[in-house]
Amino acid sequence: MFLMERQILRVNLSDGNIRQEEIPARVCRDFIGGRPLAARYLYGEGTAGVDPLGPENILIFVAGPLAGSGARGVNRWLVVTKSPLSGGFFRSVGGSDFGAWLHGAGYEMLLLTGRAEEPVYLYLGPRGRVELRPARDLWGKGTGDTRAELRRRHGQGARVACIGPAGENLVRYASIISDHSTAARGGVGTVMGAKRLKALVVEAEPDVPVARQDLWSRILVRQEELVERRDHRAPLPGALKGAILPTRNFQGAWKADIDPVDLPRLLERKGPEFQTYWALGANPGHLDPDLVTMANERCNDLGLDTVSTGGSIAFAYEIRQRGLLQAEGFDLGWERPEATMELIRMIAYRAGIGDLLAEGVDRMAAYIGSGAREYAMTIKGIEMPGYDPRVRPLHGLGMVVSALGGSYCYGKALHAGLFAADREGEDLVGQVSRIQETTVALETGVGCLFAYLGGWLSLEQMAEMMTAVTGTEVTPEDLKRAAERSLTMERAFNLREGLGREADTLPERFLREGVEAGEITAGPLTELPRLVTAYYRRRGWDEEGRPTPATLDRLSLELVRLDQPREFKVAFSRELTK
Repeated sequence: MFLMERQILRVNLSDGNIRQEEIPARVCRDFIGGRPLAARYLYGEGTAGVDPLGPENILIFVAGPLAGSGARGVNRWLVVTKSPLSGGFFRSVGGSDFGAWLHGAGYEMLLLTGRAEEPVYLYLGPRGRVELRPARDLWGKGTGDTRAELRRRHGQGARVACIGPAGENLVRYASIISDHSTAARGGVGTVMGAKRLKALVVEAEPDVPVARQDLWSRILVRQEELVERRDHRAPLPGALKGAILPTRNFQGAWKADIDPVDLPRLLERKGPEFQTYWALGANPGHLDPDLVTMANERCNDLGLDTVSTGGSIAFAYEIRQRGLLQAEGFDLGWERPEATMELIRMIAYRAGIGDLLAEGVDRMAAYIGSGAREYAMTIKGIEMPGYDPRVRPLHGLGMVVSALGGSYCYGKALHAGLFAADREGEDLVGQVSRIQETTVALETGVGCLFAYLGGWLSLEQMAEMMTAVTGTEVTPEDLKRAAERSLTMERAFNLREGLGREADTLPERFLREGVEAGEITAGPLTELPRLVTAYYRRRGWDEEGRPTPATLDRLSLELVRLDQPREFKVAFSRELTK
């Protein structure tokens, strides 16, 4: 049995009921923590077919079992829910040290259900104090003003995770902001807004007990030695040399000579990360760094995911270019990059054409019809990041077979060469499978990928840390097995929601058109169906992507029941008018 008490806090926002419970020992053993643990609860306690924006949807905040322990690289946090964009499983990663404070308050996981009658925020204070407090006066405020006001009330040291007006207005891709970090993708902030939960406030400082202090002390000394010897920026320079930067909704590309992963921050420059530069710059057709910086700041204050925002704007520009969309009173087009700033505001407040863009690309395409779907650059309803799958087939296949769809959760690792993607004799399917398993294994402890990249947080180190903190032996193989369980359970969740093999594909543009930028050329991914089938086989799933009984038995996933899946249908937030 785990010696460490590992707690869940359950909050029903409909009736205000709050209760604490210990995570069962077998669940801890099989799912370890982090993403696999959250996947287990979302699947096990969720009901098929619930509206992602309805009170029945579950919203989970999870910190790793090591958060707040004093170790480096393990203080991040995850938000897991049924996505209002994809209708399937989604997890979004937040940085800063909010995860450490959440765990320091005594909880590894917050499981939120229901919907408050009036806006509220959840307060976690010292000595186990937990309260739902009124937030009507905060409703409508940007994330900056919200954090400032809550820190005025609870002290400058309090940690805050909150939504902005975009989440309140149920923009399908609203984000959650904590300090200067964002749990951005998949619409997790939208689900929070639908529950009328403005913020989480934690005032209890991290103080996580350690079961084996002697081992823990040695681990910390070794980690500090590694940190001093390693380059924190990881082996990134040159990672995107010779690659291309998609532009104008993937109609074309620019030759790129830049690093792909959080370049400005990693090189100690101020400014948005690479994906934001692409989404709010190159994708809508320009590369004005000042405009992108201002647009990023506005998105963060309003609580918008920059990648989906840029993807929705670029899609609107292309279908307007092709005569499929007219925006009365607003001039849409590639030739007006300054329009981005105004469109961001209109999206967040669902004003004018922004009401349509707030639904995300797939719902825009379904609403417009007339062939608009052909230009929708999404995977499972999630707007794609700035990686062209034809040039980077690892990215393409990785996103296609991931439960998360068009998220770049594995892209950073691929670009950095973290997983030796050119391992001799290993095919593309083997590379993708191994990368996924290693990444999700790292997320059992919500470990920072950059710490892994830097060489001072390995799976072996994480397993040893968990052994010391929890008091129960954990091995790297345990982490990998938990990751495999998570990937299969995430797949089962999507199947239950009607997201089967037909959802495991790329937009038609990548399947029938090549791409060229300078001397770089790449053909369409005509081999994708064969690769998807091979991936299923490697996972122990059948040709339709359903985990076989033998696989479920091998992974001890008795919880998973693969009944007749629901038919997936696109639903809208409200009645839209043309």
